[in-house]
This record gives sequence, structure tokens and C-alpha cells, in this order.
Amino acid sequence: MSFEVRGKHFIADEKKSFLLSGEIHYFRIKRELWDLHLQYAKECGLTTVSTYVPWAWHEEEEGNFDFEGKSVAEKDLVGWIDCCEKYGLKCILKPGPFILAEWRGAGIPDWFLDQYADETKMKTRAGLNVASDGLNLFNPVYLEKVGKWYDQIMPLVAKRQTSNGGPVIMMQVCNEIGVFSWLAHQADYGGKVKMQFIQFVKEQFDDIQLLNQLWDTHYVDFEAIELPPDGNMPYQSKADRARDHFWHDFWRRYYADYLRMLSQWVRDRGVTVPLYHNLPGWIYGNGFEFPVNITMYEDLFGSKSEILFGVDHIPEFQSYRNLHDDRIINDITRAMQGDKPLFAAEFQCGSREYHVETNPREMELFYKASIANGLTGWNYYMFSQGKNPPAKGYSGDTFYWFNPLTPDATKTAAWNLVHKLNRIVKTCEDVIVESTRKSEVCVLFYPPYYATELERPIGQATDIIFNPSAIRRPAYFDGLLKALQILNIDYDMADLKQVTQVEMQHYKQIWLFSADEMDAEPQQKLSIYLQNGGDLVIFPQLPDRDLAQQSCTLLRDTIGISTVETESTDSALIDVYNLKDIKCANPQIIFPNGAPEGSTVLARTLKGSICGFEKNIGKGKIRFLGAWIGFDTEGHRPVYESILKKSNAKLGSVSTSNYHLLARQRFTDDGMALLFLGNYYNESHQSTASYTHPQTGEAISIPYNGSAIVWPAMYALLSPIAMNLIEGLYLLHTTSDLLNLKIDSENIELQLVGDRDLKGELVFEGIRCQNIKRASLNGIELAIQYISNRVVLSYEHIHLNEMHLVVYL
Repeated sequence: MSFEVRGKHFIADEKKSFLLSGEIHYFRIKRELWDLHLQYAKECGLTTVSTYVPWAWHEEEEGNFDFEGKSVAEKDLVGWIDCCEKYGLKCILKPGPFILAEWRGAGIPDWFLDQYADETKMKTRAGLNVASDGLNLFNPVYLEKVGKWYDQIMPLVAKRQTSNGGPVIMMQVCNEIGVFSWLAHQADYGGKVKMQFIQFVKEQFDDIQLLNQLWDTHYVDFEAIELPPDGNMPYQSKADRARDHFWHDFWRRYYADYLRMLSQWVRDRGVTVPLYHNLPGWIYGNGFEFPVNITMYEDLFGSKSEILFGVDHIPEFQSYRNLHDDRIINDITRAMQGDKPLFAAEFQCGSREYHVETNPREMELFYKASIANGLTGWNYYMFSQGKNPPAKGYSGDTFYWFNPLTPDATKTAAWNLVHKLNRIVKTCEDVIVESTRKSEVCVLFYPPYYATELERPIGQATDIIFNPSAIRRPAYFDGLLKALQILNIDYDMADLKQVTQVEMQHYKQIWLFSADEMDAEPQQKLSIYLQNGGDLVIFPQLPDRDLAQQSCTLLRDTIGISTVETESTDSALIDVYNLKDIKCANPQIIFPNGAPEGSTVLARTLKGSICGFEKNIGKGKIRFLGAWIGFDTEGHRPVYESILKKSNAKLGSVSTSNYHLLARQRFTDDGMALLFLGNYYNESHQSTASYTHPQTGEAISIPYNGSAIVWPAMYALLSPIAMNLIEGLYLLHTTSDLLNLKIDSENIELQLVGDRDLKGELVFEGIRCQNIKRASLNGIELAIQYISNRVVLSYEHIHLNEMHLVVYL
């Protein structure tokens, strides 16, 4: 088998493939049960098994390595890989050095920490050890020991990689290295960090006096530079915050240099498989902090490294409160890392917290939505529950709960769900991996607004009106981005720093969450987009400075803005267009001298002050709202709708009569599509629905007769659209889950399953519809409706049972 990453796709044996992997930790499963776990993994439809390879487990004593189970049977990594190969399963290996994985010490050996913790631990500015598992990543002792670990493990991996006939298809390089600073809100001041920071700064400034002017310091030379404060000391000035911008940029280089170094070490030791790193960010079932983590690796995206970045998806409980999070995470990852596969490296399948008991129905909804939101591979985390070796587990003896398999390989209800989803993916694989969103609306993502893992309190000295970290969740993540999903808007996201002018001009309307700070280049991009005919929506501020706190008003100058003030009111409300008393946050940006010349008023405050306007700029139009409204009252919905409808953009490919039903449609280049309709509420809802025919543009109702039907609670439909079966015959849509498809010259056999409360329907189209003689469901004849070149089959789903439908030609 061959395996590679090629552009946005995983390529297995020269075919675009959806990567179906499950996490099983050999070191947490009894050796005699490995075969049973892998047998059930194969039966469940997995193609790949992923595991950490703990340095701390295989080198428990310095210099003594065991990969063959000579000391403990569960250390037989070679045997594990061989066992995977025996069952036709490919392997993903994750040898650290950091693995985290709720393993004490995050996978670093006890002997190392016992001997070297004081000199290698992350340090505060005062020189104290940081209370975390983090180490100084460039400490020479640490790197020496990692090098020796790699000397042992990498040849083992290389010998068993696909290019040498083995099952290893991919490898992780370290794991979530930025998580220690993010969780502790603390940088590492130890080791060579100061020297590295000074070197980084030298690359940004030709002259120490330029730095002194910008930072309001008096250094005689670069070597005299001191590191910024840690802790919660407020910024003392604009210059202090300017320095902090460079401090955050430095850490992005630091992490990049570390991972590039490890990647080179891996290559030098003969490993050639694709490499990836993991991005965390969900907190108690919400993903609003994920963008902070992804910006920490900004210096590795695109052509800057070969590393693929996998995301964590851990929603805990799926519901209306977090229905939008996974799509935002996918979109931002796609926007930042560019032309690489969208892979969920840790895809919730169980729970690491005993009080979070997931159920298969919620997870099925989440899994289907993840496909509709663009994933092209995932790793069920965890597929098998594990038991930690004595004194090794961070959370005691048990690792994860509510997984498809228990440690003794007993199947749970989650096994049935995973088996079902794997069958859906394999049956619809081509349309899943080939389909993309068609969008004429775009939301921009500006990474510096999330480069805040070390941010200190703003304080009054900075003169900042809108601090992004204080408002980005309610205004942007849970505000604009959630609203667009509830409204079923087809939109893309783009990284404002990376997006090209040509790419921007493709969109008929672009939205931007903007604060006081923005560098000149992105401001220039926005100005050109406007002048070239774009429709730009900006809130709640027009930037007046760059990230170094120097005056930068390119966008304001383009629009013709000079004087603005702020206004605050208890329980603030604004009027937007003809919509009255819209709840908003304080303060509002107002224009004391009236609306800018040539503009019309878009919004006013309670006091009658203008806080929003529309204005033609060149061939385009700016719509500015000097306030943020979020998305937490029913009055917010029509505000977003009104602004969207002012554009000439096609807003969506799917329409429903009930806003409780979320809809997505993705299209392939060869005339197929993928349809998602999901109800995230704990009660059923009635609704009509229609989608866009991918070949003709016709609006097609589902069900076909256009009636409103019941959409079950916490349930989603995922259907291929216009799937080519044989020449002249297509599966137009179905309300059932398509588990298997078998076609021969005489009949078409479909294995189906569906919710008992959802009306069953299967529609064919094409000139060969006239060849359909009859159809049966579980051996019982079905009535056939012939409508032009289409055939409609209606039926009832049988509760929790698969159904066998045969169409006779």
C-alpha cells in the first residue's frame, strides 16, 4: 500500500481517501487482548490504528530500551505493529517526546525529571519552576536525551513504514507543545530564551535606536534587552504593548524552530512518512479558545513546513450551545494551514472525564456535521478504553470512559455507532472527499487578535477601546459566526494575513471583526477590495494603529474618516436600518460631526448619535457598525439578515422553513453534492427543506413532494446528491443513511437505516428510470411513483434495524 498527503487529500494507493483511524494504546491493553481489540477494530470498519509510543514506557531506566516486551509484555511495540499488519490495519505512531495522553510527566521519563527537572523545567521571569509539565524545549540536556530516544525509535519506525512494505503510514512529531504556556498563561524565561529573543529582535530591527523609539526604552545595544514581564502586570504604555506584540511573535518562531528541528531529526533517521502535529483548544465542550492555539504555530503553515496540523474535536455534549464550534475550527484551520487535509487527530469517541457521559445519538449528529463541515479524516479518540500501568496514569488506573471497546474488548453502544459511520463514509467516500462549499460570502480571520496566550491586562495607558481578547467570543465566535450558521449561510473563512487580492475579489460580501490595531498590509488589502467593487462589512471599530502601536489609518483614509468618539449608555440599545432597540455592548463608536461625507446612516444610538454608516468607495461599498451585538436575543437575527441581503451574494444552497433545522450543501466538480440537515434540539421539529441540484441548479424538495415533515430531535440527515449509479441512473437523494451499495446488471441493492420518526424516501433520476421494473424493502413490494425522469420510493424506517432495499432493472 502507498500512502501520502497530496494537497488537501490523503492518497491511499493513488486514490483520494477518507482516513478512518481509531486510537488504541497497546501499553494500556493486556498483551493477550491485542488480537481481539484489533479484530474488532477491523470489523468496525477502521483502516488505521493510532497510538502514542511513550518514551517514559520504553526507556524506564536511562539507556535501557525495550521495544520487544522483554521486560513487560505490553512494551512489545514491534509485536503490536506486526499484529496490526496481521489484521490489515495501518498504523499511526506518536513517539513524542511529549505525548501528554494523561500520562504522568506527559511522557517524559521519570529518570529524566528526577535528574534534570531543575535545569530543564519552564521558568518564570523570577527563575521559579512553572507548575506544569512543560520543559525548556532547547535545553541542551533535554535535546541530547531526545536525540538518543530518536536514535532508537526512528529506525524502528522507518523499517516498518509503507515505503519499506510495512503498515506505518503517518507519524506525529511531539504533541501540543504550546499547551503548557496556554494553560498556564506563562512563557518560559529559562535556558537560552533571552538569547533567542534578542536574536529574533535583531532580525526585526536594524538599529537599537529604532527599537528604543518603538518600545520607549533606553538600551545601549541589543544585548542589553530585557525580557517582558510575566504575570498580571498591566501594560504601562502603548510602547509596552508594542513590545508584547514582538514577544508573541517570537514564541511563534520558537515553536516553529523546535518542530522544524525535530522534523529534520526524524528525516535524518530515515522516516519518510507524512508528519503531523496536534492542535488542542476545546474547553469543557466549547472551542472558542482553539484560535489561540492555532496562531501559536503560525510560522509553520503553508510552505513554511511539511507538517500537517490535526485538530482536536471534543464537544463533550453536542447541543445548540456548541453546534457552531466545530465548523469554525475547521474553517480557521483550513484558512491558516492552507492546502493540506483537514484531519481530526483527536476525534471524540468517549470521554476523558467520568462525569461527561456521552451518548451515541449526540455523537452521530456531531460526526455527520463534521463531514458536512469538511473533515477528510479522523481518529476516534479513544476507540478502546485503557488501563494504565501502575503509577503511570495522570487520572489513576483508568484511561477514558464510554468508548466502543472496554479494556477487555467488550463492545458498547458506541461500537455500533462507529461501525455505522464508517460504513456511511466508505459508501459515500468519493462525494465526501471531493465536495467543497460554494460560497459568495467570506468572514475574515485576523490571527493577531488571537495571539494572546501571554497577554497582560490592558490598563488605561494603552488607550485601546476594543481589546480583541475581551470581546472576540461574544462578538465574533459566538456572535457573527454562530449567527451565520443558524441562518444557513454558505460562507468561507480566510486568513486576512495570507489571503490574496484575487481570492478576496471572488467574494461578493466580506465580513470583518475589527479592533483598534491592524497592520498596514491588511488595511491595504481591505481598501483595494473596496475600490475594486467589494462589499465590506466591518464592526465594531476602524483601526487607527498598527500592532506596534504606531498610527496606521490607511483604511480610515480610504473611507474618509477623521474624527470619532465613543458613547456608553446603561443597557445600551441601537437602531439598525428600520430595526429598533437592538441590544448591543458598550461602548459605541460615534461620529460627532455627522455621517462621513457621501454616506448614509446605518445605525444610531439611544441618544441619536450616528454609530454606523454605508458608503460607496470606488466600485464597492463599506458598511460599518460601530458596535458589536453578538447573538443572544431574537432581535439580532434580523440585523445580520438585513446586512447580508444588502449584498448581491447568493446566501445559501439549502433553504428550510424552520430555523431550528441547520443545513449545509457541498458540491463536487463532477456534478454530485453532499447534503446535511440537522436538528440540534432535544425536541422534534417540522419543516420543509429544499436543496440545489448540482447539475441543473433546480431547487429540489426533500421530501420530494415539498411537504413539511418531522425532523427528529438531535438527529441529522447526511445524503449524497445526484450520485451516479450506472450510466443514465442517479441516486438523487435519500432520507436514510446509506450503509452499503451493490450494483449489477439486473438490480441495485441498498443497505439502509434511519430514524423511525423520519419519513423514509429514496429518489432516482435519469433516463434509465424507465428501466426500473419494481422495488422491494425487506422482501415487501414498494409502490413506485414515476415523475418525469424520476422515481420516488416512500417507506417507513424500522426502529434500530437495517433495511435491505432492492431496485430491479
